[in-house]
Amino acid sequence: MQIIADENMPYVREWFAPYGDVRTLPGRSLTAAMVREADVLLVRSVTKVDQHLLQGSRVRFVGSATSGIEHVDSEYLKSHGIAFASAPGCNATAVAEYVISCLYALDGVLENLLAGGSVGILGLGNVGARLSKRLQALGIRCIGYDPFIGENRELLLCDFDTVLDADVICCHTPLTSVGAYSTWHLFDEKKLLHLREGAVLINAGRGAVVDNAALLSVLRQRDDLRVVLDVWEREPDIDLELLQAVTLATPHIAGYSWDGKVAGTRQILAAYCDFFQLPLPTLDLPVNLQISKPVLRVAENLSGTALLRSALQSIYDVRADDSKMRDTLLSCAGLSCAGEPVASNFDALRKQYPIRREVAAQTIENWSMLSVENKNLLRRLGFSDQ
Repeated sequence: MQIIADENMPYVREWFAPYGDVRTLPGRSLTAAMVREADVLLVRSVTKVDQHLLQGSRVRFVGSATSGIEHVDSEYLKSHGIAFASAPGCNATAVAEYVISCLYALDGVLENLLAGGSVGILGLGNVGARLSKRLQALGIRCIGYDPFIGENRELLLCDFDTVLDADVICCHTPLTSVGAYSTWHLFDEKKLLHLREGAVLINAGRGAVVDNAALLSVLRQRDDLRVVLDVWEREPDIDLELLQAVTLATPHIAGYSWDGKVAGTRQILAAYCDFFQLPLPTLDLPVNLQISKPVLRVAENLSGTALLRSALQSIYDVRADDSKMRDTLLSCAGLSCAGEPVASNFDALRKQYPIRREVAAQTIENWSMLSVENKNLLRRLGFSDQ
């Protein structure tokens, strides 16, 4: 069996090798010629899977190691008898932890939330639900809007306008352009102008949920708003003026934890084996491929918010990604950036993204030395004593 896979899927060679000849390639540059002789295509979100890519190929199974499926023409696959599987929820924890890192990085935001402010969450699927649970464990009030779910006792459900009045608004909806609840340009200029004074808008969901041109116009009018963008319209050729205008900017890496990527590969492998009625292989890896658990030593003289901020930012500090993205892309002059277009540099930031582990993967070496109160605080953020 011939298997073409995105080179950014961890362990795809090792785990799929028992079933065929695995060839890994850059996902953004996959062409119809490259996949024509493939039986299986394994991708991430940068590959547009449609008739243009698959027509004339012998592909029978497409797997996307991502939670979103907007890059896949599901109707085309269905009409041509091509099986499809995605990996819903694989990076939900990573995105939730990214958002929490943003809250800790923005001056005064966390303190305001702990003093009675609110976080409004649009979309209560895998990411939104996980984020709300983690924030509420930290003592932060959450409200949410999602017309496709029923009553959720763990979250105060409300209408869309009430969420828009929250101190912090987080977007975690799918991208849709039809129907009564279309999310394409959900945040247009009118809605952006009516956000409360000092509001924070975080989009780590789908780029076109926020009208990027309207956002740039509004930010030129309102210097009280703070905006965090991980996803952008026209990726990877993003608007550099908007990059300069937002408070924090990252190159679509909110869900790019190592743990989330591995989970995505594992979920697609299970779906692949189920479709072809094959036994799952053992997922043991050679020692040289194993990623050891990171060891963290937390400050024993800190407590409360200071302790949590120190622990979280020692694992992942969103400001480092923001700085690297600005340094890389804002050096662009004219049509080129260090000899490469903006799009190529944006993609390079993702392709060369360093290994980032989730909170639960950490080992706190001085756990036994911490007070009971501090241990409980760390557990609320997702740490454990393992």
